Amino acid sequence: MTNDGKNTQDSTAIVGTWYWQESKGGISGKEIITPKTTGVNKKLVFAANKKVTVFTNDIETGNYTYKIAKGNSFLDHKEHYLLTFSEMSYVIQYIDKRRLSIQDNFVDGYVLTYTK
Repeated sequence: MTNDGKNTQDSTAIVGTWYWQESKGGISGKEIITPKTTGVNKKLVFAANKKVTVFTNDIETGNYTYKIAKGNSFLDHKEHYLLTFSEMSYVIQYIDKRRLSIQDNFVDGYVLTYTK
């Protein structure tokens, strides 16, 4: 099942290991950062028990409870599915069993893309 971030939600789609591919946005809206340009590899491991473990260059850098729920985006003031963990909120733009696209829920943020 796919999710366009607005209409459907498959709560099991998030479960698994996600590898950061790129982030686009920032103040200019055009910045693109990747593991290759930063020398940093990030992965998120979402468990079915609503826990997520964050790894940076294969070192655990955080362990949090996560939540997926409908809420309003600061960007367009409309209701979307939001992913929240580590005191951060992200608008789920797209999720399926292979690709995750989330957007920082604040002005001048990034769209972060992950793959399994």
